[in-house]
Amino acid sequence: MTSIEVRHLTTSGGPERPLLDDVNLTVPAGETLAITGPSGAGKSLLLRTLAGLEEQSSGDIVIGDDVVNAVGPRGRDLAMVFQDYALHPHLDVFDNLAFAATLRRGYDRTELSARIHEVAELLALGELLELKPAELDDAQRQRVALGRSLVRDANAYLLDAPFTQQSERLRSHVRSVTTQWQHENGRTSIFTTSDVEEALSIADRVAVMHQGFIHQVGTPRDLYERPADMFVAGYLGSPPMNLVPAFPMDRQLVMPLATMPLDEDLQRRIAGRGVVVAGIRPEHCHDATGQGGQAVTDRVEFTTRIDDVEWRGSSQFAYLGYEIQPEVEELLNEVEDLLEFDLFQNFLVAELAPDSPLSPGMSIRVVIPRLKVHVFDPETGENLTLGR
Repeated sequence: MTSIEVRHLTTSGGPERPLLDDVNLTVPAGETLAITGPSGAGKSLLLRTLAGLEEQSSGDIVIGDDVVNAVGPRGRDLAMVFQDYALHPHLDVFDNLAFAATLRRGYDRTELSARIHEVAELLALGELLELKPAELDDAQRQRVALGRSLVRDANAYLLDAPFTQQSERLRSHVRSVTTQWQHENGRTSIFTTSDVEEALSIADRVAVMHQGFIHQVGTPRDLYERPADMFVAGYLGSPPMNLVPAFPMDRQLVMPLATMPLDEDLQRRIAGRGVVVAGIRPEHCHDATGQGGQAVTDRVEFTTRIDDVEWRGSSQFAYLGYEIQPEVEELLNEVEDLLEFDLFQNFLVAELAPDSPLSPGMSIRVVIPRLKVHVFDPETGENLTLGR
């Protein structure tokens, strides 16, 4: 299988900002990479550019050892699953699955037929092979487009939101068999998805993309535990990280609900900033009276009133409100306008154990491990706690 490398890839988009902004990616041979981000992030455009269907303004695309900027789509030999399926209406499902593979010389008909039937069974298409696309629903048509890619041998595989039309019950199955097939065949694969949990579950590494820019690339664990900036922190997670305005004062960081002592290293990193943003994962908030809270030693602790509670079975979410000063709220609104993404709320979400007796209006004492608190620069978005 073949590696893919993207070097400083840029696509102009008018006077405001590029459609693709200095994108750099390396996908080693046999790796599965998921590109996730909100709608309009540039994910589909990036795949189409890799496939040779769109032109870049600058930068290089390298497939294997070859720079392919001037090579057309056929010469790049990349299999792609399109969001609009791109099925041939006059062909039945079997022939649609076979179509891309038969365009290449030297294929074995018997071997291809066996592979088509194997992929069809994996994707619950086995009983549909004689039907035309018009006789299928959207979920089935999407699986045919996906299967056509899996049947084919190619340098690498580009799958643009390939599971969106699947029902909630079937989606996890289709996703699982697809990624398993790709791994077993050692295939280099790039998926796009706006579903964060899906990206974290299917890929060896994940790239977080927004506004045509790659914010961070890493393993799912790296991105979740060590987000490079505020956007990654606020985008990953369900619910996402709480992002709270905070004020450095002497050797402390004063937040709306709590005050956190600063060690010398973090003091130095924050120095000169009048306001920063503290990031706290909901699952790092513990009920101080529970077993999890009592086990925390180096801690940030506060008492407040619960505004609302959501029961989730394996846990429960407590919503803890706070007020933001108007001038700080204006700064946070400017950050959101710049990112075109909502990051901030006037409440903190605590994900607590299901056996904690919680109800709206009651007082609660919350404990947070101090080293789990991230601190971000509100202007650059940089995570100032990385490297500590």
